[in-house]
Amino acid sequence: MVLPDLASQWAAVKAPSDPSRLLEIAGDICQMIEHDGKAPNVEDVRIVDRRLKICTNPEKVVGSKAYLAKKAEEERIAEEKRSKKAADALKANENGDPFGNELAEKRGLVDYDDDDDD
Repeated sequence: MVLPDLASQWAAVKAPSDPSRLLEIAGDICQMIEHDGKAPNVEDVRIVDRRLKICTNPEKVVGSKAYLAKKAEEERIAEEKRSKKAADALKANENGDPFGNELAEKRGLVDYDDDDDD
């Protein structure tokens, strides 16, 4: 109803073989809205809005107990990861190799005596 050009483009994309059928259905819907449609009661809209607010996920409501518990759990997991990483780095430094043993183990893969300059 508001953007008929956009509706015809949408119909051409959704039904490339016969977009006129979709436009016909959309026209029927527009007539139903104009003939039978009415604005909703404001108080009914407010009631529905209140019900929807009650149904929100408490983990997403900032300041709720569930939100704070979720954030605390995320922080605990992050702290465990940081402490594990720090422990691994400390262990690697104690062994004298700050990069770990992986590089030392892979030394055999390169032939350092290979002279291709000849």
